[in-house]
Amino acid sequence: MKHYPTAHTHLSGDRVADVRQVSVGDYRTQSHEHDEYMFLLPRTGQLILNVESNAAPLRVAPMSFVVVPPRRLHDTHSYRAQQEHVAVYVATDFVAYCERKAQRRLSCARISIWSAPLPLLNAVRLATETCARGGGELAAYRKDLTARMVAATCVEAGLTPEHVPLTALDARRELVKEIQTFLDSTLDQSVSLDRIAYEFGLSRRTLTRMFRDVTGKSIVDYQSMQRVRHASLLLQTPGVTVVMAAAVVGLDSPSYLARLFRKYGQALPRSFKV
Repeated sequence: MKHYPTAHTHLSGDRVADVRQVSVGDYRTQSHEHDEYMFLLPRTGQLILNVESNAAPLRVAPMSFVVVPPRRLHDTHSYRAQQEHVAVYVATDFVAYCERKAQRRLSCARISIWSAPLPLLNAVRLATETCARGGGELAAYRKDLTARMVAATCVEAGLTPEHVPLTALDARRELVKEIQTFLDSTLDQSVSLDRIAYEFGLSRRTLTRMFRDVTGKSIVDYQSMQRVRHASLLLQTPGVTVVMAAAVVGLDSPSYLARLFRKYGQALPRSFKV
């Protein structure tokens, strides 16, 4: 089997960070380590991370991230054929600098999965867009500044005053939060239960039971309630029509949106005409 090439170091000269976007079918690496910190953020599909300090593999889903410290043996592979992720490599002295500024430290004794906050997702998106632009000295300078900003945002997202081991219930709650974040980010799409189960490496039965146990709602009810909430906010914006609001939350029929409003006890806006 062909493995994706890896390197011990990704930084040279006075660079403190490097942002790399990887989109490779059947992605897999051999066991290796880095001289820098690595922040791993899946964008499409899960990544499976094996790391020497953890007893079991980690399934890292989109909208989340992990941080692997320097000289920690690890290997990664994709859960499915098509995947895309971003790896951010950050110099150890830059991480230490950020820790001193924040007066907190990264918790890396045991690798944990963290929910990626919106500022981090936005920073990564900006960095990948910047990398795709033209060359020249100014473009290189802009790329370096963007990488530094992403690095600082990664460190900030991973800082914690004290790592508290998750109980089995806490782990389920964290996973359901990640599922909810995924559902919120795909409200404009028709996302089936099979796709959600596939994205998070669960069986359909486990997914639906766990989600209801934690939230008290079915996934379909959660999606519908979120669509109603978002549509209600959109319809308070001048110029937004019912057809537009329905389309934004993934519905083709304004009349169906009206039925959802009534089902979940949401008053129809005065402008709501079907």
